Amino acid sequence: MNTKTTKRSTPRHTMLGLFALLALIVSVGIFGSGVANAAITTVQVGQLNGGTTSGLQYNSADITVQAGDTVRFVRFAGSHDVTSAVVPGGATAFRQPASGNLVSGVNYDQVFTVAGVYVYYCSLHYANDAASDPSQPALTLANAGSMISGGQMVGRITVNAAALPDTGAPTVSNVAASPNPTNGATNVTLTASVADTGGGGTPTGVASARYRINGGASVPMTVSGGTSASATINVSAFALGVYDIEVQATDAVTPTPYNSTWVALAGGLTVSAMPVGAVQASVSVTGGNLASTAQNIAFPGVTLNGSDQTVTGTTTAWAASDARGTGDGWRVTVTSEAFVGSGGTIPVANFKTQLTAVTTVSGNTAPIPSPASFTPLSSITPVKLLSAALTTGMGSYTYTPAFQLTVPGSAGAGSYTANVTVSINSGP
Repeated sequence: MNTKTTKRSTPRHTMLGLFALLALIVSVGIFGSGVANAAITTVQVGQLNGGTTSGLQYNSADITVQAGDTVRFVRFAGSHDVTSAVVPGGATAFRQPASGNLVSGVNYDQVFTVAGVYVYYCSLHYANDAASDPSQPALTLANAGSMISGGQMVGRITVNAAALPDTGAPTVSNVAASPNPTNGATNVTLTASVADTGGGGTPTGVASARYRINGGASVPMTVSGGTSASATINVSAFALGVYDIEVQATDAVTPTPYNSTWVALAGGLTVSAMPVGAVQASVSVTGGNLASTAQNIAFPGVTLNGSDQTVTGTTTAWAASDARGTGDGWRVTVTSEAFVGSGGTIPVANFKTQLTAVTTVSGNTAPIPSPASFTPLSSITPVKLLSAALTTGMGSYTYTPAFQLTVPGSAGAGSYTANVTVSINSGP
């Protein structure tokens, strides 16, 4: 089985492969307690998990949302319902609809206000009782995943606690100037690391930064990836001497953002003349781009024997490079869709990756590889393969991820493919 890989490279921008299959619904039915926020996740009922055709499954069958979010169940095909089997403490059992089966053209909205893991099933196509059908035992948190991967009409929703608001000011550190002393140089590059801690809540990110000289008027700096700030200071008209340089950052809280304290350049900026008898050599270096190259992944053929089988994929070396010359850091992530073929669907959770080594072709400190152990891929949550911290990963690097695929014993015979998207983004 071969995977089809989507590859792109764009400087300082997130690259995402997005695939949406949504039905336009004309009437709304709201169920559950609490008030939903703007986040709505749609689950197609009667559609192959990870696929586009009808089947006795939910799509997507395994999702993660935030407390207060809405899960919208929509009939895709067939006669089905949505019946809770496991709910966390403090939550209420649910059924969609309250009686009968789902109807086309109606949104069945369930608002989840209690954090925890919920397991549900279609009472028409899953017994939820081993005595009635040994292959369809009573659902638990422990067996829900295997029932989903085995193709049963079972779903799972993980509800994370609602995010707390950002209540803390950002921080500034590592303020530096180069050259310092200037020794006759016309321009000085000022840099600083910036971060938004969120004050125990969810950080909104650093929106802007600025510097000031000797406590004077502030001058905007360029913020890159929410992690670094930089500016070029022309000192050609400065008198010789030492100048106090301070940097401040501001987060994105609305309507009133938080400012960091002013953080000084240690020792200040020394504007000095060119040494006696010295001459200057100069060169202009223009920054390039972030780039990523991925390769196809091939798995050996599998002969079904009634049991789950795990096979190892092969691929040639992948490559990543940072030629921007900014030292802003970067990361490479990967997402995947489910394997879809003539025999049905193999869930994306059965597709796993691992990366433990990186080779430096040229450049400074190599990015950090991950994950250290085989980790399931997802169509929603990216898995990080490489992470270059600030001032590292400036150069070219190669790496070869390892891949595993578990083919369920219940899989149908046929050829399968999965769309894999590899992204390179600015910031660690």
